[in-house]
Amino acid sequence: MRKSTRYLLTAVTALLLAITQLRAQDPVFSQFYSSPLSVNPALAGNGDASWRIVGNRRSQWLGEGVEPLTTTSICFDGKLFKQEAKESNYIAGGLMFLQDRGLSGAYKSNSFHFIVSSHVGLDEDEMHGLSIGLGGTYSNTVINFAELSFPQQLGPSGFNRALPTQEPYLSNIQPYFSMFAGINYSLVSEGASFDFGVSGYRFLKTARSALNDKEQIDPPRYNIHADYQTFLSDKWVFNSNAICMLESNLNSWTAGVNFGRLFGDEESPSVINAGIWYRSKEAVIPYLGFGYRNLQAGFTYDVPVGTYKSSLGNLKTYEISLIFRSPQRVARPIPCPWK
Repeated sequence: MRKSTRYLLTAVTALLLAITQLRAQDPVFSQFYSSPLSVNPALAGNGDASWRIVGNRRSQWLGEGVEPLTTTSICFDGKLFKQEAKESNYIAGGLMFLQDRGLSGAYKSNSFHFIVSSHVGLDEDEMHGLSIGLGGTYSNTVINFAELSFPQQLGPSGFNRALPTQEPYLSNIQPYFSMFAGINYSLVSEGASFDFGVSGYRFLKTARSALNDKEQIDPPRYNIHADYQTFLSDKWVFNSNAICMLESNLNSWTAGVNFGRLFGDEESPSVINAGIWYRSKEAVIPYLGFGYRNLQAGFTYDVPVGTYKSSLGNLKTYEISLIFRSPQRVARPIPCPWK
């Protein structure tokens, strides 16, 4: 490999290593629970509202003068058709746009997700349910070499990007299409709810290389997740959520709890949330959130721990989420940061 090629790859790799779990085209959110379509397509339409719009923004940087890596997702999902005689049976759909952006925009990775799911009640009381979701992803990664500097472009006055890079091996990664699927079991009672699901992403293996390396492919990723919500009293709610991500030799899990204090109208209360999550061997993640009517906002800041703190001690990571739900919701829903 030429020295200048190593220079570029070192710059790009340094940026990507700031991501807590490097997975091509995959979202890496501390508030994964606030991005349900990236967890399991079967979660499309899941929850108390007829529809919802969800936005997540994650920013990571290593210190002053270093451009942050940002990960942004915007998704919309909702119930498309309901069975008249049994509303727990429905067909739902969802759309999600996801982008990683770094190196002042020289690196961009975009993906578009299209999802359809079906939910059926398993009993007459509509307490038990099963959802199946299918989806497709179109993804592309763009590296704007005109915005990067190479040794061949170095002159007496600094880097001149108008000069040729003389790198015949560099090329943009080809876009690709892939499939994903998932299944989710739900239990909903008057005072509590529970979900357990399994999903798989990128079933179609695709070569992914900026150096035309056909052996560099994206392996499949599998998620196992669960969440639980309940009222502790008229004024307090408890939520918990966990996910395990399995991909080749990159496996990790995240779990945590959240408590919410209700204020105001009993049918449509405001809520202040506080919780904490732990990502295995990487970070402790405090959470603060606020819900008012149909709007939910959340904020997290990752605190590195262990060997991860030693290797990336200056890494700063924060994340915000916004969820806007439809006015049509079930009576007395259990307030939580993801439904």
